[in-house]
Amino acid sequence: MISFLEKTVAGAVESYKTDGRFLAVLRIAYGAWIIFLPVDILWIAGLPDDFLHPRPGLLGFISAIPPLDVLVAISVIRFALAVLLVLGIATIPVSILLTITIMTAAGLSYSFSKVDHFILFELVPVFLGFAGWGSRWSMDAMIRRRRGRDAREVAGLPVLLFAFTIGWGMLSAAAPKIAGGWLDPARDATRGYLAKDIAADDKLGLLGPWMLTFDSQIFWKALDYATIAAEGLLFFLVLTPFLFRCWLALLSCFHIAVYLTLGISFVDYTLVYAVFFAPAILWIVRKIIDGRPSVGVARIDT
Repeated sequence: MISFLEKTVAGAVESYKTDGRFLAVLRIAYGAWIIFLPVDILWIAGLPDDFLHPRPGLLGFISAIPPLDVLVAISVIRFALAVLLVLGIATIPVSILLTITIMTAAGLSYSFSKVDHFILFELVPVFLGFAGWGSRWSMDAMIRRRRGRDAREVAGLPVLLFAFTIGWGMLSAAAPKIAGGWLDPARDATRGYLAKDIAADDKLGLLGPWMLTFDSQIFWKALDYATIAAEGLLFFLVLTPFLFRCWLALLSCFHIAVYLTLGISFVDYTLVYAVFFAPAILWIVRKIIDGRPSVGVARIDT
């Protein structure tokens, strides 16, 4: 049993390992995202302390709203770290610090009862930093070459751990739904959420009002079950990379459907899921470059 598990994990690690240049593209894209699409936190300084209700955790000790200077400092540090990430300077420590910084900024925003869904986006640097996204097209790689050292090897284990983290995050979203009665055949939970947002004149997707015209209990109950399955089963597929990638593609379609109905955008997750679709993307790139069909899924050697 132990031997089988070791082989399964080793196979998954090897499957999740990808090309260093692909990781470099993700590194540059992620840094550019932070630079050009930063999340504003300066609005926090204009709120009264009575509005502050920190979430339990690392920021639970905060008893007063940080002054504007502190918020500006966090924003500047985040920008500087993103620039260093794009350049590939001290990539691993910069990646760790960037995750800490953007999670701190998000934690402060969440202290006013507004919680979004993007912690997985904030964790990307720490996992892909150790996976080797600074091994190519970076100042780190240039310095290694000048010193006569081989390029740093990419690693599959951090990507496997990231897959487990994503799966756990989705499972933690499905579990409260199950506990809250989403599996009850007599309850249309998805329909209820959509109706509530329409009644509250909340932000909705393009198809939200149209969807509510469907008066079929079977249809709405199927959506409830599909939501639970989409979120809850991903964790159990991590050690079968092919099935995990297929389910992740299905989950991406689920995110698009959520955006079209409820107006919740998951566009940030493009950079969360991209590393897992590397084999397919590299196959397409290889086919375009070669101009001829390739056998199997191609991987560009590092």
